[in-house]
Amino acid sequence: MAEKDELLGALAELGINEDNYQVLSLLPFVLVAWSDGKVQRAEKSKIVELARANGLLAGGESVLEDWLRDQPLPEYYDKGFKTLVELARRERGIGSEMNAQSLRELVDLSSDIASAAGGLFGKAWSVSDAEKTALSDVAEMLSIDDGQSWKELLEDLS
Repeated sequence: MAEKDELLGALAELGINEDNYQVLSLLPFVLVAWSDGKVQRAEKSKIVELARANGLLAGGESVLEDWLRDQPLPEYYDKGFKTLVELARRERGIGSEMNAQSLRELVDLSSDIASAAGGLFGKAWSVSDAEKTALSDVAEMLSIDDGQSWKELLEDLS
């Protein structure tokens, strides 16, 4: 019970609750979108599209709007990513549908945000160095192994 209370407390500090905690899965996308100093319209659209397609927006619309309007502080990202990892480690209750594979998928989907507003027709080659760094940061903060999957992803974006 104390574990759940700690988790709910961490979510509350982030402005999130037990009913809309799935919105926290969008934080990696937000970090990537803000990496070049502003959120492009195409990035915002892609985040909303991915959120709806993956059922991550229910009840968390205002939280996402806040993140896209005002860039979260580094401390917020740190707490948010730690909480997201903790949710993925839970086997029962809140967050139990998340797992390590879910976190890897978030890293992969984050690349879609990086390429959303770039270059001609959003080609991956237009991903900026800041966005590549953000993708690497996302993988690190989600405790994703420094392995082939996301390293190859970064190489593909070069």
